[in-house]
Amino acid sequence: MKAVVDAMDIDPKTGTTLGFYTFGEDRPNLLIISSMDGGSATGVYASYLIMKHLERLDRVDGSVTVLPVANPLAFRLGAKVSPLDSKDLDSVFPGDEHGTVTERTAWEIWRRASQADYIIHLKTNRQNCVSYVSAMHREYIHVRNLASQIALPNIVQCSGQRGSLTTEAAHEGIPVVSIEMRGDFDQVDSQAAVEVREAILNFMRIKDMITGERIETSVTLSGRLKHINVDTEGFFIPQVNIGESVQAGTVLGKVQDKVEVVSSFEGVVVSLSRMNYVFEGDIIARIAPPLVELRASSEADADEHSLKRRKW
Repeated sequence: MKAVVDAMDIDPKTGTTLGFYTFGEDRPNLLIISSMDGGSATGVYASYLIMKHLERLDRVDGSVTVLPVANPLAFRLGAKVSPLDSKDLDSVFPGDEHGTVTERTAWEIWRRASQADYIIHLKTNRQNCVSYVSAMHREYIHVRNLASQIALPNIVQCSGQRGSLTTEAAHEGIPVVSIEMRGDFDQVDSQAAVEVREAILNFMRIKDMITGERIETSVTLSGRLKHINVDTEGFFIPQVNIGESVQAGTVLGKVQDKVEVVSSFEGVVVSLSRMNYVFEGDIIARIAPPLVELRASSEADADEHSLKRRKW
């Protein structure tokens, strides 16, 4: 198949042009979005692999729209926020047609997202991690149904922060998930990209959008991620592996010549720092705990965003 390309100029002076590649014409429509910030090279590569696969097919029953780079300027500069207005794209949805560059970008993406039947947002985790699904699976059955049909073993409850694409689309009744995968700031983890490509293609097969053998999915629903911080400074040496199940009290690693870093929670280690130099307050691991009913107050304590590093 050949993609139909729709290029939208948001700000031609800075090269902010969104390129939407659509395969097929009918419904259901799957929208795949990557690189809302400057550190998602693995997500861009996964999008590329998906498009290359679709190009080899004779037909798609439905349609697949891919936006490989949702924030072109931030991607070129390797920045999380736009240098033009200092805004994070994934915090301003549904956007504003007459707003700043980032708000206009969000508005253009939202025009398509609000018409999609399924949305998958590809993100790159700055920390070494297993590929996992992040979604509002506790609140919405339509989100949980989508998440459970993606062949990745762990589904984590996301924060539900307003302005995020996954939050706003879920509130509008659209099945939407984020997939977080390995990848350094500006480098591609090809193994993670291939794993995510296969998971998304398998979802298309489950929905009878493309031909091919389906893989049965088996997933584990988890609560909000729990962060493990260090309270000292030095060389951190991990002693467990990502994807490993741990109990409260398990030693995750140690700060050389100083202290052991112990998990306070039971669950799966979805991300873990490689050996590096850490400062007091740094997050060295994220644990996906078993899904239990928690009070709203305790959920609010587990913010997904990294704490600021305290160097001094």
